[in-house]
Amino acid sequence: MIYVTGDTHGLNDFQKLEIYFKEHPAKKDDVLLILGDCAVLWNERDNYTKEYSSLGLTVLFIDGNHENFEMLNALPIVEIFGAKAHKVSPNVFHILRGEIMTIEGKTFLAMGGATSIDKYLRRNRISWWEEENITKEDLENAYKNLERYNYEVDYVITHCAPTSTLTRMFPFEADDDTDKLDELKARTNFKKWYFGHYHKDKTHGDYRCFYYDIATLD
Repeated sequence: MIYVTGDTHGLNDFQKLEIYFKEHPAKKDDVLLILGDCAVLWNERDNYTKEYSSLGLTVLFIDGNHENFEMLNALPIVEIFGAKAHKVSPNVFHILRGEIMTIEGKTFLAMGGATSIDKYLRRNRISWWEEENITKEDLENAYKNLERYNYEVDYVITHCAPTSTLTRMFPFEADDDTDKLDELKARTNFKKWYFGHYHKDKTHGDYRCFYYDIATLD
């Protein structure tokens, strides 16, 4: 079984996972996709590896804008489901940007990253990291991997939304990251596009924003 949900913010929104998996016990072979702002590693004190590992399934997360990128980038890189990832624990992994996973026969293009609108309130390298933004190199990695799949995947999972989707779904301003995702959208064939970031649960056509919702994929 594949589960998907939105931001968890360390332990701030972790309770939704505890409640859900208490009612729907996960199996070891199950997979949970978290659409950014997982923050399992925030600093040396706020390290929630034990809590996420204890969910009893494989946890795969893309990065959002609220992550400690120094801690993530210091982790060993491994391969899981055909994608490169940082290994947090034996069953918790951070999927790198532009990587493609194949899980239960379904393909997922992962592209973390987003812009923090509150970065002026945060402290550089303490509560905000410039690595939050999607780079040209991230897109190039995605295109390199997409070429192997004839630019077609089942799902695209991102933290923020493409600009053209964002403006249809929410009254939020576009930025360079959402513009880059619009470029990715134009070059990719997909069935569904899932994202987090906006702290809303909302669907528009083939696009779905997750926050509290936890869904299973058929």
